[in-house]
Amino acid sequence: MAIRFTIAKRGLLSAEEVRIKNVDEQFLRSLRPRLEHRPTVDAIEFQSGSFRLPSVMPEGELRAALNTMQRVMLHEMEKGNAVTLPDIGTFRLSLKGEIEVKEGYYHGRNVHVDDIIFTPDRELLSKARLFKVDQVPYGMAFHVEDDEIDARLTALFATQDTITHKDVSCAFDQTLTRSRISTLLHRLVREGCLIATGKGAQTRYSAAPGHFGR
Repeated sequence: MAIRFTIAKRGLLSAEEVRIKNVDEQFLRSLRPRLEHRPTVDAIEFQSGSFRLPSVMPEGELRAALNTMQRVMLHEMEKGNAVTLPDIGTFRLSLKGEIEVKEGYYHGRNVHVDDIIFTPDRELLSKARLFKVDQVPYGMAFHVEDDEIDARLTALFATQDTITHKDVSCAFDQTLTRSRISTLLHRLVREGCLIATGKGAQTRYSAAPGHFGR
């Protein structure tokens, strides 16, 4: 068994770019392999016959232990500490915000926790790097036809006046990465198809007159 991948590019390609014409090195460098979209597996519930967690701990107790571990991690990260899980990896906070100058000193503005960065254990990563990868890409996932974008967003706006980043992800069955959805939304705003209200994760999008069934 080998891992399958698709070809990804920052943003979404136009139909003209998908058809290979004059390929240059700069364009090739903009492409990269991306893991084929697969369902997320619950490591406790979904266990094959050959790879099963030890039965010495009932599922309820295991979940309770993991819940306790989460609370310990949150307690330590709230103090700014990184947290290491042996044989798994290290978790640390990532901040986002603006910096301004007041009375000759730097100050933060709207600084908040944006993400949790995970750095895998070295042995875990080294073993994962031995996985076999099928060298032939599966499909052309980096491209979505404009007709499909129009149809999916039209269906969204048929049931609600505004949409969010998460709504678009669900509309595409979670096959697009967060960065690609952001790129798509920004492009549609720039082209006058969508109107953005708000900032950051709170941004909502409404259809401009004449677009997406409005």
